[in-house]
Amino acid sequence: MYIIDHDKQIALIREMKQLRQDNKNYEVYYHHPFTNQMWKSFFPQADGEELGPKVLRHEPVTSDIDERLNICLRSGAPENAIGLGIEWSAKPELWTSIIRSMEKNYSHYDRTQLKLLLDNLQLDEEKVGLPVDQPQQETKPEVSADLVDDLIWRSRKIRMKRFFVFG
Repeated sequence: MYIIDHDKQIALIREMKQLRQDNKNYEVYYHHPFTNQMWKSFFPQADGEELGPKVLRHEPVTSDIDERLNICLRSGAPENAIGLGIEWSAKPELWTSIIRSMEKNYSHYDRTQLKLLLDNLQLDEEKVGLPVDQPQQETKPEVSADLVDDLIWRSRKIRMKRFFVFG
């Protein structure tokens, strides 16, 4: 589902036909003629100054958080968990729903994949970037220091629960 290795991305892109490009959002859509799959290349953490990591993934993807977590955290490919974490790190409005879904289904996920997703979700880094005096940022209105603290605590709790669940 996700490809994060630059060399693999280049090799796959060379096999595909570019459909459209959006320079404003740093997105390029491709079609793979042999597999008949659609792909999207994008920089989910792009902020105008820096692009961040490039992600290549199948398109379209389901909008259901539970289903995407199942696909990425039950597979044996670490790229799926890393790619999903990178993509969702740029969408703080989903974080509460993501953590809630993980709390509900953590025992079904691969422990290593869960750790990779939570590490790449970058909740700790988001907390560092929040202003102390201002209650909320204009670009990310749903994120407050208290919410991020709560989500970090809940994500650590999920890790510990998953660590002690066998099977």
